[in-house]
Amino acid sequence: MTQEFLQDAVVEDLQDLFKDYRLKNSLGVERAINIFPYDTPIREGDDEAVDQEAPPEPYIVVRTPGGNIQDETAPHVVEVILIACVCDRDKNRQGYRDAMHIINEIMHHYITKRLVGGRYMVQYPFKWVVPDDDTHPYYYAAVSMNIEATAVTMEEPET
Repeated sequence: MTQEFLQDAVVEDLQDLFKDYRLKNSLGVERAINIFPYDTPIREGDDEAVDQEAPPEPYIVVRTPGGNIQDETAPHVVEVILIACVCDRDKNRQGYRDAMHIINEIMHHYITKRLVGGRYMVQYPFKWVVPDDDTHPYYYAAVSMNIEATAVTMEEPET
């Protein structure tokens, strides 16, 4: 097991979960939610060219910031953090509701499904957060969870 395989499995799983879910991006165009491993891609070019590029939102970033193996018989437990971002230019500042809806869909999915990629088991606890920073028109929410994978074990000595 490598963390990259687990991260790829979560990305693929979320792409399937949100394949029919659409929100408007910062240009006002309705589109599917992008799912990115680690972070959003870097946008290149001058300011005018960047404005014409398709912005990444709405999106979910899948991060694997750490993990642990407690002992030689314990599974590898990887922390997975999912960060949702949406853009809502409405002055009523209710965009956080779309971000929270995405996080609630993710939690419901993994609480009821529990298996990712046919081999990784989702564990409790789930922790979610909505930052209180003023980032209007962008709104964020995140959830963290632990996913259990098979740990690397010591090879048997040759006889």
